[in-house]
Amino acid sequence: MITINLKDFYYWCKEDIFVKITDEMLEAMKAADRQQEAYRRRTYRYKAQYSLDCNDGVENDVLYHVPSPEEIYISEETTRELFTAIGQLTAVQQRRLIAYYFEGLNFRQIAEKEGVNHGSVTQSVKAALRKLKGFKA
Repeated sequence: MITINLKDFYYWCKEDIFVKITDEMLEAMKAADRQQEAYRRRTYRYKAQYSLDCNDGVENDVLYHVPSPEEIYISEETTRELFTAIGQLTAVQQRRLIAYYFEGLNFRQIAEKEGVNHGSVTQSVKAALRKLKGFKA
């Protein structure tokens, strides 16, 4: 068993998290990193010089990234944690936070829609963000 720091292997990991893994798992992780880097180099070397209007499918490889199972899992887990955290807010904070961040309304539009003061909407959203910042799953 080897102890590794997940921060060294995953770009999204911002703090030191040490875990014990088997030697085989470490080799598999290193092999996956090497394979991904080799793919990136090949894509750059052999496809970056092509014109995107030659209809050979190169643009699909360059423009569209197929997420790995790991990326899909991380996205789903992050979404689940976000909705769990939003569920801990009051109904008013939930409504205003969703309107501001997901529906793209500004504070004045939300205030007009709800018939309240602009400042109360601002304070409500800021309080919701403070609660979310302190949330631990």
